[in-house]
Amino acid sequence: MKKLLMILAVLCLAAAGGSGEGGIPAESGNPVTAEITEKSLELGGSRMAFPAVAGMEDAALEAQVNTQIQADLHVNEYLARMTALISDEQRSVTAGWAGGIAGGIFSAVLEAEGSVNPPRVTHAWTWSNIDLRDGHEITLGELFTDEAAAREALEEYLEYTVAPEMSPHLGNSGLTPLPEGFRLERTGLTLLYDAGQLSTLSDRAGAVKISWNEIRAFADWSEDGILSRIGAAEAVTLTGESRERLRETAAGGQLPDIPVKIGDSVKEWTDKARLLNDPEEYAGGRMFALEGAPFRDVYLLSDAVDSGWDNSRVRGIRMDRGCLWGLCIGETAAADWHMLLGEPDETAVLDAEAAADYRTVPGTCDYYLYGSRRLQLMYGEDGILAGITLAE
Repeated sequence: MKKLLMILAVLCLAAAGGSGEGGIPAESGNPVTAEITEKSLELGGSRMAFPAVAGMEDAALEAQVNTQIQADLHVNEYLARMTALISDEQRSVTAGWAGGIAGGIFSAVLEAEGSVNPPRVTHAWTWSNIDLRDGHEITLGELFTDEAAAREALEEYLEYTVAPEMSPHLGNSGLTPLPEGFRLERTGLTLLYDAGQLSTLSDRAGAVKISWNEIRAFADWSEDGILSRIGAAEAVTLTGESRERLRETAAGGQLPDIPVKIGDSVKEWTDKARLLNDPEEYAGGRMFALEGAPFRDVYLLSDAVDSGWDNSRVRGIRMDRGCLWGLCIGETAAADWHMLLGEPDETAVLDAEAAADYRTVPGTCDYYLYGSRRLQLMYGEDGILAGITLAE
């Protein structure tokens, strides 16, 4: 036990010091010199990995930030739980993290599964959002020009837009009031819930991602505001730079802040993220909807195999909500991207029958070819973007 406690102490000190390998460089243009390193430990059948910040010019501030990260993510509590389960062959805890640094803003979430908090909790989120300029914890109110109006609008959006789409897939269904937890990404705001308030049918704590364009009117877009610093403005605004960003995205085979890449194993992702419902067939393949905030109104496209999908690959990624470098679904007009990108390489017109086969709206699909990738922009009779697909 003495040796174990020493291991725990060394781990905590290493995290606070910001040392370690595997650092992820901060985004270019970041006014704060910093990177993320990962700390990890296995005890018995349990494993935990969590982030720390390293490379800051102010060593005292770096130590303060790492202490706060550990407190926010409940690192010591989980380590204590792992210690208690070290000789238990039936129960364990697994905790992993996701997050990053952009514009001097640190935002991360820790996801813990297993025997998290007996007797019933088996899945939980903890989170940390810190301004690395001064070490203060970022509040939800800092994201908006009028916090009260924004909270009211968010709750209305959750009740009238999100609830109808998610209710069939929920155990506990309390989307409101707003939870305390959240994560910041360039593409949107993710609300993180306690499982007692919102949970999936598989008993995982709920999370809802909202694209910044959906709350554009209430967001603080000031030049030095949080959203501008993390690059959210570029995500929701179509500019001359969007052309090159779209090309780079297509070449990379992955849509921003969606963890799946073209060519990935379908089974790997259905095992990891779990199916939201049974796969749907469409002309030429299958559509997979997965649980989890990154996959809200996102579908993985694969081949049309007759049995199982153990050997299927992701051939396309389709999003029916959100923005891709200023191409905002439900907002951007085809005339605008034609002006920016030029005329499409190919175009297909879908009547009602064809649209039903492809699970989309009747209208037109523009195809822009980038090497071996296709960016497909679907728009209805109103000329407004209805869906985005990146495919082989």
